[in-house]
This record gives sequence, structure tokens and C-alpha cells, in this order.
Amino acid sequence: MEPYHADPTDHVQTDFIDWRERRYFGRNTVQTIGLSLIGPDGITPIDADGAMTLAYYLETQDGSTALQWTRTATHVATGIYEVALETGDTATIGNYHGIWSYQMSGQPENYTIYTIVGESNPDYDRLPEAFKQVVDDVWIRFADLFDSPSGGPHLQTYYQTKWSRGRMAQLMGMALRRLNVTAQPHMSFSIDGTTGAVFPLNDWGGLLELETYVQALAHLRRSYLEQPQFIGGSVTRLDRTTYWQQWGILLAEATADSKTAQDAFKISLMFAGSPQVLVSGGVYGQYGPTRIAGSVAARPRYWSRFYS
Repeated sequence: MEPYHADPTDHVQTDFIDWRERRYFGRNTVQTIGLSLIGPDGITPIDADGAMTLAYYLETQDGSTALQWTRTATHVATGIYEVALETGDTATIGNYHGIWSYQMSGQPENYTIYTIVGESNPDYDRLPEAFKQVVDDVWIRFADLFDSPSGGPHLQTYYQTKWSRGRMAQLMGMALRRLNVTAQPHMSFSIDGTTGAVFPLNDWGGLLELETYVQALAHLRRSYLEQPQFIGGSVTRLDRTTYWQQWGILLAEATADSKTAQDAFKISLMFAGSPQVLVSGGVYGQYGPTRIAGSVAARPRYWSRFYS
């Protein structure tokens, strides 16, 4: 089969469905776009013949495309090529696609990538990359909801609402703070390391993702409380008053999953601190548990016999 060569004028018409996944960039942020070339074995990286270029296009509202720039990629390592985007390159909100052009074994090759620039939000933009990935992983759980023009919750179609990756980043912060104080032991993990150790994503990233999902579901359910009933009219409309209940079903399922994961997480940290020993009779002095009524009396108390 002949490899696909992208046409620089290739684009999706505004009246067609766009099934393509796009990498998200915040407005006026510095980004890096990269391409990795892998050999026939599916593992070993390989280089292109000579230089590689990237042509970057804005997909305009009328369905046409506008070339923004063409740049030569930096050869970072074997098979790895990168192009840096400055704040001016992400200044305009919209859909974009880029076309990598290079040669392999003397044959011209093209590869098309798709991006989207959304409105800036400090809560998302300042996240470390690993935590942005958590937000994006939760975001795609809602990406295929169809009761909105562009996919995702219907909530985002209202002018008054601000459903975005920024809101999801805020919910992730709430999820982490909840993890810190739910059950024993108490923790002080943070996202950026300013108020405590950075949350261990390598070991427990799945838990934070699940907790963020729970917070997102709770937020959506809470947001659908205000759904007025149309009374006394004859206009046909879509009734979304049941969304509160429907989101609640998903919330109950996710909360149950989260509770199981939380238990494993907390147990793993129970004995992670430095061991400490109470001396001189402990908190009770010489008046041990045998002289205290209730459950404390059941605690074992040992006598010691010494030989010289």
C-alpha cells in the first residue's frame, strides 16, 4: 500500500464530522511539537534522510486553511525531531494541523498532526506536564458525550458555565486535598511541591485520576440542580431535568471504585513514617491500662523479669 501523503489544502469542511483527536494547547503558552520515527521492528528509532520540516496551518471558520509558518525541526536524538512553539504561535484560539515533511530511503513522506488552542487558564497552564496528563485522561472520559455541538457535557454550551480543562484542574486539586484528609494517616501531598511532597504519580496516578473523575461527576451533578421546568407552554424542547439523577448513578459507581483504591493507598502509607517508642510508662505513666476502664483495659500490658 502506498503511504498517505497529506495535501497542504486538506481539511475537514465545517459541515462534516471531525473524528480526529487533537492535542490541546492553552492560549499564549510555550509548547513543543515532536515526531518520533520508529524502524520496521516497531522498537528501534531511525533517522530520516536529511532535514525535516513542519508546516503549520490554522483551520479557518469558512473551512479553508491558512499557513502560519514552516520551520525546520531540531534533530534531538536518533529518530526524534522537535519544533518549539512560542507564545505568539498559540495566540489565536482555533483548530490547527501541521504537516511534517521529510524523506525516507529517498522517498518523500508526509505526516499530519492535529492540535487545538483553547482559552488560557492559570490552573491548567501552570500544572506540571505529568499532572496535565491526568487532567487530559479524565477529560476524555467525557469527550464523547453528544448532547453538545462539539462533544462533551451539555453544560459547556451555556454562557454562564466554565466547563474546561481549567475547571478540571481545579477539581483535581480538590480531589488531592480530599485524599490527604480522608481516613488515616493524614497526608500533605501537593501538586507542585509547595505545601508538601509532590503526589507520587508513578505509583498512585491511577488513584488521583479516579478521584478527579469522582469530583468531576459530582461537579456535573451539582451543576444540573438548576434545570427549570417549562410549564404552561406548548413549545417542544429537550428536557434535561433528569441529568441530575443520571449523573448520580455514575457518581455512585465511581465512588465505590474510589473507596477500594483509597483503602489500598492509605494502608500503604500507614507504616511509611519513622518508628517511635514511648518510654517511662508511656502516656499513662505507671497507671497502665489495667487501671483504666473500658476498651483501653483490653490492651496488653507486659511485665518484665530481669536476670543478672
